[in-house]
Amino acid sequence: MVDEPSRISTWALRVVVYGGAVTGLALSAAAFVVDDAPLWWVLVGAPLAVCCGLLVFVWLRFRLRHRSPEARRRAVEAMAARRDTVGRPLERSRIAKRATRHKKPVLAAGVPTTAVVQFLASAHRASQFRHLVYLELEVVGPDGARYLVKTGEYLDASSAGSVAPGRVLQVKVDPVDPDRVAVDWERSLRLT
Repeated sequence: MVDEPSRISTWALRVVVYGGAVTGLALSAAAFVVDDAPLWWVLVGAPLAVCCGLLVFVWLRFRLRHRSPEARRRAVEAMAARRDTVGRPLERSRIAKRATRHKKPVLAAGVPTTAVVQFLASAHRASQFRHLVYLELEVVGPDGARYLVKTGEYLDASSAGSVAPGRVLQVKVDPVDPDRVAVDWERSLRLT
């Protein structure tokens, strides 16, 4: 279900967009009709007419394609579902890539502990020998508390087949930022 905007915000947006389109057209037209018109009329009017005019065109096209409120609601929900389908893997890929930047310092100075793999997905980035994966780990903190961390790791062929949800891994946690976690693959692959 998609949240509905309030009526005030919807009408305010319409006033801004329609007003921008009309103002842009009026300034552009006036710049060509009036002798010695200031240059800013064209510089402001043309982009305003194009941007707001395109928004008006898209809105009118959507309304003509989906005439009933029910059809519009279904179309908006379908667009939201497509956005989630495409956006989620991209977000996971960004998180995984960003998390790999801090692996070496965390492995060198981190506090050793364990983590359980909760979720594993491809981050759609690979080199010849390694594949980037997105991981959600339930980490056991130094105080014994459990918390969820979203991270990424590069897996090679020897470790790729042994990592799955439910698998216990040896990790090191950054003492300053407990959300920075690095998997100690040498110790993890020796676990039974």
